Amino acid sequence: MRRKVSTVSRVRRALMRLGLALPALPSWTWAADFGFRPPRDPDDPAAEGLMRDLAERILPVYQDADTDSFLANVTALQIVSGAYRAAAGSSKSLRERRQGKPFDLLAERAVLDGIYANARMLEADGRTGFAEAYARSFHELVSPLDNPQAQAVMARLEIPPAAFREPLRQAFDQWRAKGSLPEADALALVRTWLSYQSRRGFNALLPELFAAQNGSRYVAEADVRIPVRGGVIHASVIRPGRADGGLPALLRFTLDPSEDDARLSAARGYVGVTAYVRGRTPDGKGAVWPFVRDGDDAAAVIDWIARQPWSDGRVAMLGEGYSGYAAWAAARRKPPALKAIATIAPMAPGIDFPMAGQIFRNAMVRWAQEHALAEPLHAGIDADAGPDAVWQALDARWHRGNRPYWDIDRVLLGKRSRLIRSWLTHPSHDRFWQKFLPSAQQFARIDIPVLGIAGYYGADAGALYFHNEHLRNRPQADTTLLLGPYDAGSIRRGTAATLRGYTTDPVARVDLPGLRYQWLDHVLKGADKPSLLLDRVNYQVMGADRWRHVPALEAPERPRLRLYLDTRRRDEPHGLLPSPSEGGGNARLAVDLADRRDARIPWPDALRADRLTARNGISFASDPLTEDTEIAGSLRGVFDITPSRQDMDFNVSLYEQTASGEYLLLFDPYDFRASYAGHRVRRRLLRAGERQLLAFTTERVTARRLSAGSRIVLVVGINRRADRQVNYGSGKDVNSETIADAKWPVRVRWHARSYIEIQGGKP
Repeated sequence: MRRKVSTVSRVRRALMRLGLALPALPSWTWAADFGFRPPRDPDDPAAEGLMRDLAERILPVYQDADTDSFLANVTALQIVSGAYRAAAGSSKSLRERRQGKPFDLLAERAVLDGIYANARMLEADGRTGFAEAYARSFHELVSPLDNPQAQAVMARLEIPPAAFREPLRQAFDQWRAKGSLPEADALALVRTWLSYQSRRGFNALLPELFAAQNGSRYVAEADVRIPVRGGVIHASVIRPGRADGGLPALLRFTLDPSEDDARLSAARGYVGVTAYVRGRTPDGKGAVWPFVRDGDDAAAVIDWIARQPWSDGRVAMLGEGYSGYAAWAAARRKPPALKAIATIAPMAPGIDFPMAGQIFRNAMVRWAQEHALAEPLHAGIDADAGPDAVWQALDARWHRGNRPYWDIDRVLLGKRSRLIRSWLTHPSHDRFWQKFLPSAQQFARIDIPVLGIAGYYGADAGALYFHNEHLRNRPQADTTLLLGPYDAGSIRRGTAATLRGYTTDPVARVDLPGLRYQWLDHVLKGADKPSLLLDRVNYQVMGADRWRHVPALEAPERPRLRLYLDTRRRDEPHGLLPSPSEGGGNARLAVDLADRRDARIPWPDALRADRLTARNGISFASDPLTEDTEIAGSLRGVFDITPSRQDMDFNVSLYEQTASGEYLLLFDPYDFRASYAGHRVRRRLLRAGERQLLAFTTERVTARRLSAGSRIVLVVGINRRADRQVNYGSGKDVNSETIADAKWPVRVRWHARSYIEIQGGKP
């Protein structure tokens, strides 16, 4: 009887044959590192040959105990080395092994690489051109997939080549000076190169292939016009092509066409509806006036959906940022057909936009220009510069000038904006902003299931506001919150192994948009509730590689770690003490708000650093922790201060300094205006020259296990950033102040009763 040989064994034997067929390899190629001299840039004509040579040297020696990972990596190595037939076989073996298992990243890779390997194999055989070969291979591998699987593959394919070019260039620069790279990094480099190089070949073919594939799966209606009171709402509707009877609908009410995910919702068995804010069309044209009519208009769209023949009368809303706000705006109107909302980092007007901590951000001007005004920017800046560079240059132009913040639109846009002016007129959280948000009575009446997802790094203030206010006014509310080491971009694009230099715990690498659909399946289709959403608040503990599930993030019965600012030492870092320091003294900070020499120096956004830079600030560090300590929640504190001005804008950051000296930022730095600390509605000026207490709570959360031997480091600064409003402390309306109001440096003295605290205790 003939013994059956496994596909993996055949692959390994084929690799041995390939290795024997290659020229003799230098002995150093069998070591952990591979010699490599990167090309100048990803578009260098020599790049393809250099990457092929690297892949050929890795192939004979590569091993992995995980068979599926082995096949996935071998496929990429074979493609880059030009062994297309072998790559097609390896990919097929991986697809066979993944059958009946979750359609995860490995399964997606097996399809993506299989399409490309098969196409190159057909092309190499000389029987057909690449375009025809790729189309045939795409049809053969994608058509048998179900809708969610096909949608996942197409979403991966449509990531443009440019998304991989910069990481590839950075990797080339990183390894150029070293001359060699470890195997794991070599494999990652090969994979990134394959993603970039392959997309340059097939990217132009995708629209036609996608259109044919989607046309056979879905029924799409473009530019549907929905009548609402006093106007019309433009929308697109996509539903599964083989659906029988009515289906629940998922609505996104947005002003950004790039958020159109109606097809993704249809792939999950819903009717996907993307509706646009009044005045906006699906092509992104048309100016809008944000926040004003969204609640009423979204409720009218929900009523319209419920009356359609393809609807079963149930609608849920999903959204991120502005569309997340729109979901809450609709929920407060209580349309009968609305059964749930699921939001990611929702915008809360007057809370985290256009100001945060009552400090206006220049980013509001960019947002208004790109999303509300929908106009091209005429800035007189280098036309070849990228959008981020253009806006950074505009911020620097503003910062170096002597104009009041009232003129921020004129400086950045070159003209007056009624929209920006209307926002600047309301620096406090007054009725202008309150009318856009649910009132206490409206929060109390929101009785549908709610899911909120947010991150520790700048994607939390709005989500925390909605979650806390909902519970404050309706304690029995069916509301669920998920928090982790994410920022707004990583939540939307998908979590990865690293975030801004920080390596996330494996359990934190969750498909958050996918989790949202699982939760909606639970609410609307009776599926099991996702195991990650066990309780009302679910948060990932950084450094512990675990999730915790609690009824409330902040609980009075939990212990709090309180540390007092040491006012005795003169050298930095000052201490953080378990009890107030004795003997008087004070810690001092002086900042010249008229100094503009750092206008073009970018503020670092890395979460991990070897050195701490207290820019315009002062630092305090605790003694090394004697045992592992777990912290969670928001940082609170009381500053016992003597200020030299009637107002100032503080910046608060918290770090873990590990025993090795490395710093990890625990939450995104929080800015707040002293005159509004603890009460957004009414401004209370400080008493210049007098000692006083200033209580504050950061609108940020974090959770981390701090290792024994680590220190807790606090950095407190005075805001003088080019990308936001500067408060000169005169006591006037900050919008009216100019550099002339700086006069002399602002000074602050911290006294012995100053402290910070956060929930903390043994893990």
